[in-house]
Amino acid sequence: MNKEHNEIIEYIKTIFWTIFVAAILVTISVADIRINIGKKKETSFHIKELTNIRLSLDELFYLEKQNPKDFMINLKIAFLYEILKDSNGAQINYEKAIEKSNDNPFALYKAAMFYASEKQYREAIGYISLIPERKNKNFFELKARFYSKLGACFLDDGDYPNSIKTYKMALKYANNTDSNIINKVKSDYAHAYNEYAEKYIDENDPRHAILMLENALEIFPDPYAMYKLGLIYQNVDDEKALRYMEDAFNTKPDIVNVELYNKLLNKIIDRYAQEGEYAKSRFYTLKLDNFKRKIINNNIYKGDLEIKNFKIYSKKKFIIGKKYYIARFDMINNTNYPVENLFIKIIIHPQGGAISESEEKIITRNTPLGAEKTANGLEVILNCKEVDIFSKHAEIQILARKNIRANWTMIDYLTVSFAK
Repeated sequence: MNKEHNEIIEYIKTIFWTIFVAAILVTISVADIRINIGKKKETSFHIKELTNIRLSLDELFYLEKQNPKDFMINLKIAFLYEILKDSNGAQINYEKAIEKSNDNPFALYKAAMFYASEKQYREAIGYISLIPERKNKNFFELKARFYSKLGACFLDDGDYPNSIKTYKMALKYANNTDSNIINKVKSDYAHAYNEYAEKYIDENDPRHAILMLENALEIFPDPYAMYKLGLIYQNVDDEKALRYMEDAFNTKPDIVNVELYNKLLNKIIDRYAQEGEYAKSRFYTLKLDNFKRKIINNNIYKGDLEIKNFKIYSKKKFIIGKKYYIARFDMINNTNYPVENLFIKIIIHPQGGAISESEEKIITRNTPLGAEKTANGLEVILNCKEVDIFSKHAEIQILARKNIRANWTMIDYLTVSFAK
């Protein structure tokens, strides 16, 4: 009896392990199939994309046989070869297009652009030079676009002198076209000088860096050149540095370090006060006040403010009153100027609860947050209507602004626990 019982147990065990192993194998197989299907879809898409190009090439080759003198077909074939990264095929068809077209300016331009991208500059310049120099807006535009492309290629190579020379050529031709092309070439030309200046800045050669940046500004009002000049001059000529920084700020305010600008103004004010030039000191004091009113008192920049020790507490009104929540935190001012007005918005995304928004003014002119100071124990009453369904954790967005007309700036994003 015991023998038969043991045999039954062994038989059941065997069946169990067979089913268990089979289930694992099926799971692995299904996962493998899913992975392979995913790869197949991805590969199929890539193959389909390439197949479409190949089909287009086959159609173009057929059209070429039907229209052997149509050079535009060869330009299209060359373009598709470029997409396929087949430089040899592209080159052959660009040359065919030029031969068939008897040096058509557009075919010459396309071939020149191709050779420039291939870093074959002599061939590229040779083709663009075949376009006539006569006064024709379309010819000037082709040459402007080509020399602008070639200037960018030299800049990528780190060949700053040739890049500058080439952009000068581009601008010569662009000046005979429309304003959009002129402005684009001028902007790129100034950028080349800007990059050239970076080389001299890295080599600690401010004299040549200043020369390059001033050349950039003669061509185009590039805010980066303005700001770099301001940074270079801040240890040499305070007022010149300030003028360049103001120009940069008026053109592209987000590139200027507000604290640095504020520090420079204070430095000039103190210097004139020590020298007894009170009228000039007062002039720059008014400039600083205006700057604070328009910029510092209206804008919050990344890193200006920092939240620490953020927690949420529940309270009751009186002993048996309704429960409500309070956010308590410390606020660090990382700037070297005080914060005189500050509104905080707290957006809570609880797990399983409704999203809520709470807004409150936490800093006023009567209780400002000093430069590089910390305000401890600030509180915001949270507008939570469904407090009982809050889970233990919630995602919190904390935004700030300095006046009711300014945009909100995100200053923190965190996950918190609710203290009971």
